[in-house]
This record gives sequence, structure tokens and C-alpha cells, in this order.
Amino acid sequence: MGGRKFAVLQCAEDSDYVKKIYGGYFGVFVQMLGEEGETWDMFKVSKGEFPKDNEIGEYDGFVITGSCNDAHGNDQWICKLLVLLKKLDAMKKKVLGICFGHQVFFYVLFQLS
Repeated sequence: MGGRKFAVLQCAEDSDYVKKIYGGYFGVFVQMLGEEGETWDMFKVSKGEFPKDNEIGEYDGFVITGSCNDAHGNDQWICKLLVLLKKLDAMKKKVLGICFGHQVFFYVLFQLS
């Protein structure tokens, strides 16, 4: 039986400092939240990189990172992220949103209620 699997939905570019200290924001979240035996993947959603629909069921949970973008913006990747978050909510997936991430996730939850 394999370990649990999580994905980081990266919504910002890595700063030079975070790259130097942690290897990027992905490293920050894996170091902070990861446990032995888990698998962590990263999708740079702000660059249009999303998990495929047939892959999202494989994940136990998702972390949505912060961003300098407006959580209520109309950028194509933000709109696509909202669609993904609606799917994750319908699937009852665990989601942790950080700053921008919690704003977009709560936006989705309030739209659905």
C-alpha cells in the first residue's frame, strides 16, 4: 500500500530568496507539511500547468499557494483554477489555501452555497 499523495497548486513565481533557501515554494510546503512516505507533486497553475481531470482522484489533498494576483481577477489561469476547485469540493478533497489560495477557495465555496 502506497503512502498518501498531495499536490501543490503554485500560484506565484518563486522569489530568489525562497529558491536559495528552500529550492522554491514547493520546497517550503513539502518541508512544512510533508511526512515520510508521502508523495508530493507541483503544478504551476499560474503558468497554465494543471493536473488532468483523470489524475485529481489520485490525490489525498491539495495546497493552493499565495499569489500577488487578485483572487477575484479574470486571468485565464484563475478562472481555470476556480473550475478545478469546484471539482475538488465536489469530490470532498482536502484543500489548504494560503492567503490568495484561501481567498479563491472560499470564493468557490460561497458561490456553491
